Amino acid sequence: MIKRILKQYLKNQRFKQALALSMVNVINIPLSVISSIIITRFLGPSSYGDFKFLLNVFKLSVVIFSFGFFQAGNRALVLNHDLQKGREIYGAMLIILSILFTLMGIFLLSYAFFDNNIYEKGLQIQLIYLIPFSWVFLLVRYFETLFQADNKIKLLANSRLLPKLAFFISVLIIYFFYLNYNGNKLTILLGLFLMTQILVFIYIIYKINPSFNNVKTRIREIFTFNKSFGFNVYIGSLTAVGFSQLTGILISYFAKDNSGVGFYSLAATISAPLSFIPNVIATTHYKDFSTSKNISRKLMLITFIISCTALSLTLLLVSPFIKYFYGPEFNPVIYLTYIVSFGVILFGYADFFNRFLGAHGKGKALRNSAVLVGFSTMVFNFTLIPRFGESGAAYTLVFSGMIYVLCMLWYYQKVINNLEA
Repeated sequence: MIKRILKQYLKNQRFKQALALSMVNVINIPLSVISSIIITRFLGPSSYGDFKFLLNVFKLSVVIFSFGFFQAGNRALVLNHDLQKGREIYGAMLIILSILFTLMGIFLLSYAFFDNNIYEKGLQIQLIYLIPFSWVFLLVRYFETLFQADNKIKLLANSRLLPKLAFFISVLIIYFFYLNYNGNKLTILLGLFLMTQILVFIYIIYKINPSFNNVKTRIREIFTFNKSFGFNVYIGSLTAVGFSQLTGILISYFAKDNSGVGFYSLAATISAPLSFIPNVIATTHYKDFSTSKNISRKLMLITFIISCTALSLTLLLVSPFIKYFYGPEFNPVIYLTYIVSFGVILFGYADFFNRFLGAHGKGKALRNSAVLVGFSTMVFNFTLIPRFGESGAAYTLVFSGMIYVLCMLWYYQKVINNLEA
């Protein structure tokens, strides 16, 4: 039966896109893994934790200062079928992005000067240097949200692959020329990270060819979509995604150094591919979901089987992998990965249904679910992290993932009942 289903989907354009995007994610896995192996050897547990901590700060800032506008632009593109208007939406969103960047930069500068943890961990200077380039992190959200709505799967694939590839090349330069460098290794790594991101993202924006014609009209339209859809999703995201990003930061606040942040982040990196399968399939079917009354059982079955297979392989291979490539300093990552993997697979499968609800404009449902998941994450984090450190963060991911899946299934069933009535 599965073989027959696969043959049918091989003839489908959306399936081919899903396959292409999956291949990008598959390629990204060894790039990310090899990069992390070299980076951990270059920096060591504590400085690797510093690197991940700073990235978490910027990712959390993006969540806080998006205000729903990326989702509003997403909605505008989903309903748009005119090529020129689409280019104008991209242009208007770049204007909005520049405003968000200004607000985010002011906040981060204040944070750098007044937060005791930043000062105690010796990261104040690095954070201040990064702030003028923080628009890079906003562009990641810009590409991810808008390209899936406009079904620009090739550009989406490039936005995911090329930065990883460029950074991988930079990491190889570190390995061959700077592995035994005795200076400020963290600053070198952050500089290479920003340089690779900037070069790739400028190229992708060029390929979008955004238009700034009718910019006032397009901005007004985006604001309208933000009121009806984007801001609802933002409120949910602020709690669900925001508290998720806050997890890595909280580990730092309850520890003497950031090694725990590094261990947890590495476990999350190793487990991350488990979420790619449902996300890729849902992303390539996003536009189709907007006109469908439900998700086909065949699609759900394929997604579930492949996801469970990937989970089993991860649990089987993680221990010898960590011991051989990372060394005894990173043994805590093995136990964390066992836990985190279950949380990641739960979130990935919940996101699968989230895409269907988003394609139908169910912003309030996404908001309500995200708020519930976010507050549960907050409660678990503040309960478990002070006592169990990074292990508490891992268990939080599993518990909040269970709640997320139940919320998505409940709202999905409610929506399809209304559509089929």
